Amino acid sequence: MKELRLFFKRTALPANVLAVKLQGYLMGQISDDYAEFLHQQETNPYASFVIDRGDQQVWTVSLLTEQACEQLQEGLLSLQHIQLDSYAELISIQKIEWRTLSVDQLMAIFNADGHIDRFSIRFLTSTTFKSSGDYLIFPTTRLIFQSLMQKYSRLYPDVSSFDPDLLDYLTEHSRITRYRLQTHYFSVHKNKIPAFRGSLTIKVTGASTLRAFAQMLFAFGEFSGVGAKTSMGMGGIEIE
Repeated sequence: MKELRLFFKRTALPANVLAVKLQGYLMGQISDDYAEFLHQQETNPYASFVIDRGDQQVWTVSLLTEQACEQLQEGLLSLQHIQLDSYAELISIQKIEWRTLSVDQLMAIFNADGHIDRFSIRFLTSTTFKSSGDYLIFPTTRLIFQSLMQKYSRLYPDVSSFDPDLLDYLTEHSRITRYRLQTHYFSVHKNKIPAFRGSLTIKVTGASTLRAFAQMLFAFGEFSGVGAKTSMGMGGIEIE
């Protein structure tokens, strides 16, 4: 996995609006064959969001599989300017930062000693969950862990398979101890999606292996995002 952060002068567009436009731009840079492949996937092998940072905006793109890196990394790293179809101003890239995370590193997190039992999650961008066709705007431990486990098992089927019993056990041994959230709507192509932003803390009890699994999931989640529409600017998280 590789996370790329592209920095540029703050535009006149709100971060959530720009995130949707940049996702469209990104899809315009790939081959028709890869676009068709992405259309068939339950989970996109990349995540993308934009945040405001002072007089800059930062576009974060996480390439979650080796194939996604092969298809998108070179083009992103060589970007100097971005011209959007529906925004006249030329976006000039000021700098690019990146970091990586491998499956081996995730396993090392799982196998390490001294796992923490509290996780403070900051939702950097609008976040929502989808269940049975409905959007859910209040996070539960089950929704959070289910999203991360499903993303991981779908992207790395040779490493992990989704285990509903493990999800049940993790849900039973975790609880939200603090939250500060605000609800709002996230607009995607004239559709308004109910969403939330803010922060919360989850406490995980039980065996050390369970805490280790949670810690590994959250490390993955900083790259993958959580919930729905993570390729369109939603679900960006940071573990504090």
